[in-house]
Amino acid sequence: MRTKLDRRRLLQGIVAVGGTALTRRAAFGQSRSIAASTFPGAWEEAHRSILVPAFRRATNATVNLVASIPVDTLSKLVAAKGTAPFDVVILDEGPSLTVPQHEVFEKLPVEKMPNVKDLPAKFLDPRGFSAFCSAQIIGIAYNTEKVKTPPRSWNDLLKPEYKGRVGLAAMAGTLTQAWMAEMAKLNGGSEENMEPAFQFVKKMLPNVGALTPSPGALATLFQQGQVDISVHYSNNVGDLRSKGVPIALARPDTGFVIIRSTMHVVKGTKQLDLAAAYVNAAISPEVQSKMGDAPYFLVPTNSKVPFSAGLQQYAKNMRELETFRTVDWAKLNPRRLEYIDRFNREVKI
Repeated sequence: MRTKLDRRRLLQGIVAVGGTALTRRAAFGQSRSIAASTFPGAWEEAHRSILVPAFRRATNATVNLVASIPVDTLSKLVAAKGTAPFDVVILDEGPSLTVPQHEVFEKLPVEKMPNVKDLPAKFLDPRGFSAFCSAQIIGIAYNTEKVKTPPRSWNDLLKPEYKGRVGLAAMAGTLTQAWMAEMAKLNGGSEENMEPAFQFVKKMLPNVGALTPSPGALATLFQQGQVDISVHYSNNVGDLRSKGVPIALARPDTGFVIIRSTMHVVKGTKQLDLAAAYVNAAISPEVQSKMGDAPYFLVPTNSKVPFSAGLQQYAKNMRELETFRTVDWAKLNPRRLEYIDRFNREVKI
């Protein structure tokens, strides 16, 4: 069925697509452009340098790439009410589960995405609303020139020698949500009882010298020498190291934490074919091989992509990766906003 495009305009870098009916045009339609979200920082760099060029080669179409943390992306989608500012979004698995999937996302048109066949079942939403495009490893990032003894435990963040030198990202982002869940579980709590995590952060506050809105902003502070140690992602650490920053990611004695990232086609997109092609490119061996290598070290989900030599410093293969610590988002999400509100009130520097 064909429908006419009601309106399309460019406003402050965000493309708004009018109308709610789904357009299915042959040969990718007339506009040949989509709007897609990415995460700030290393993710944005990786998508601009690897994913977008691969998509362009496959479709001869362009991408308006907008950096946005998951909570902000979802807020934009929910507030849009049929005029979504994106055609494709990337989210972390926790935030992606906080909205009614069928109201916000289209079911993936897998018949238009040949690379889906190479994703193991665990990397596909059984309801059909997302594909896992990568996984991220969380550990303890530290400045190798200023921190002579590599940290070995999350408790090292409490050491008095790090007073004013610890960086922390806000809890609105998935990085700190996942870490807080880990600290709760290691100290007798759970995703449903984060009190032990808040008590840990209270003890850590004298050491916190910077609180940032996102992991990307936290990476910038490492680059500027304003923080020396923090909870962080492997991809941000690898990106900083490639820029000459003396930084490494230590494995806590309790193990790395891992979270997965999802890609979705937004409900009501007028660019279904292009949106499908973008997700297909994101899960392709070409893109995942490059993103899984230096400097980003993002964990591939495509079964045809082996772990790069650089990624193997964290995990040799998928089997080892499955031993990493995880978050039960189904338990955390019902109280997520409550936890974020408390974090915002209590964590001040």
